[in-house]
Amino acid sequence: MAASPDDKGDARSIQRTLRYRWLVLGILLVAYFLVYYQRNLPSTLDTIIVDDLGEGLATLWSAAYFYVYASLQLPVGLMTDRIGPRKVLIGALIIVTAGTFIISSAESYIVLMVGKIIMASGMACIFVPVTKIVVTWFVKKDFAMMNGFVIAAGNLAGIMAAEPTRIILDSIGWRSLFTAIGIIAMMLTVLCILFVRNRPRDIGAPEIYEIYPEEKQMHETYDKVPLKKGITTTIRGGRAFWMPAIAYFLIFGTMMLFQGRWIVRYFNSVYEFAIAGTVLLTILAIGKLISTATASTVAKKVGSKRKVMLAASLGYLMVWGIIWLLAGKVNVFLFWAGANFLFGFFGGFMSLVFAQAKEWFPSSISGTVIAIFNTMVFLGGGVLQTLSIWMINEKSPAFGEFTAMWGIAFVCVAIACIMVYFSVDNNTGALKEIRA
Repeated sequence: MAASPDDKGDARSIQRTLRYRWLVLGILLVAYFLVYYQRNLPSTLDTIIVDDLGEGLATLWSAAYFYVYASLQLPVGLMTDRIGPRKVLIGALIIVTAGTFIISSAESYIVLMVGKIIMASGMACIFVPVTKIVVTWFVKKDFAMMNGFVIAAGNLAGIMAAEPTRIILDSIGWRSLFTAIGIIAMMLTVLCILFVRNRPRDIGAPEIYEIYPEEKQMHETYDKVPLKKGITTTIRGGRAFWMPAIAYFLIFGTMMLFQGRWIVRYFNSVYEFAIAGTVLLTILAIGKLISTATASTVAKKVGSKRKVMLAASLGYLMVWGIIWLLAGKVNVFLFWAGANFLFGFFGGFMSLVFAQAKEWFPSSISGTVIAIFNTMVFLGGGVLQTLSIWMINEKSPAFGEFTAMWGIAFVCVAIACIMVYFSVDNNTGALKEIRA
C-alpha cells in the first residue's frame, strides 16, 4: 500500500509517479511490438524479397538478425547500465529507422543484407533498456507481470506478422511495408524523446522505493557499479542464471526455427490445405499470446516459476514430438491448427525464465544480466536457423529434410527440459546459496 501523504510527501506527487509510469510503459510496449514484428516477418515473407532481387538466401537473411542481436547484447547491456536506458533506446530507434528505409529501397541482395544488419543492430538495443526502465518504474512483485506485458505485446506483433501481413503484402508490396515500418520507428523516436524517462526522479516525482519502502533494497542499488563486477556477478550466478539461460537458448532456438522461419513454407509445401500456412502461424501466435499474458498469474498461484516452466517445457516437447513423428501422416487442417496453438501456448510460458533469472540480481546490473541472457537466447535462434540452411534445401525443400530437422529440434527441447528441472526459484533471496 502506498504511504500516506503525511509520512511520504505530497499525495499528488505520488499519484504523478503511479500514473506517468503507464504512459512510459505504453510507449515501451509499442517499441517492443516493433522488435518482435520484424523478428517474425521472415516466415511470412519467406523468399518473396530475395526472389524479387533474384539472388541470395532467405534463411541467411533471417538468421543474420539473430547473430547481430546476440553479438550486441553485452555491449548494449553495459551501455544501458552506464549511460542510461533512455539514451540507448532513442539511439536504437534512430538506427532502426535508417536500416528499415535501406531495406525498402534495396536493389540488390548485398544492400538488403546491409539494411538488415543495420536494422537488427537497432532492434538489438531495445529490449534491454525497455526492461531496465520497467524495473525502475514498477515494484518487484510486478516484474513477472510487466515482463509478461512486454512479451505479450511482442506476441501481438507475431499475430500481425502472419496472415494480416500476408494480406498487406498482397495490397502494397514489401517495399511499401518496410517504408511504413520506418515511419513508425521515426514516430516512436519522437515519443521517447518527449515522454520516456529513466526513473520517476527525472520528472520530479517520488521514486518507487519512496512510495513503497519495502522496495528500497531492490532499488537502492540502481546507481552505477563497476563494469567487471556486473559481468562477474552474472556469470557466477550458477544454477540461478545458467540453467534458465541454456534452457531458453534451446527453446527459443527451436521456436525461431519453426515460427520464425519455416512454418509457412513447410505447411504450404508438404500439406494440401486450402488455407495458407500464414493462418497456422497466426494460430500459433494467438496461443503464445494467451500464455504469456497469463504466465505470471499462473506462476503466482502455483507458487513456483520453475514448476510452471517445467510443465510447459514438457508440453512443448510433446508438441515437437507430434510435429516430428506425425509429419506428413495427418493431412487434417484442424489437427495441425490445434498442434500449432499448443506450440505457441506451451512455448509462451517460457517467458518466465527472464523473471526467474533476473530476480536473483540487483537492479544496478539488470541491464548486464539481461544482456548476457539475451546473448545466449538469440544465439540459439541464429544457430538453429543456420543449421537449417545445411539441413533443408531452400529452393526445393524435401519432406525428409524437414523431418530430420524436426528430429534435431525435439532433442534440443528434451535437453531444455532437463535444464529447467535443475533451475531454481528465488525463495531465499541469497544468490550464494544456489551457486553450487
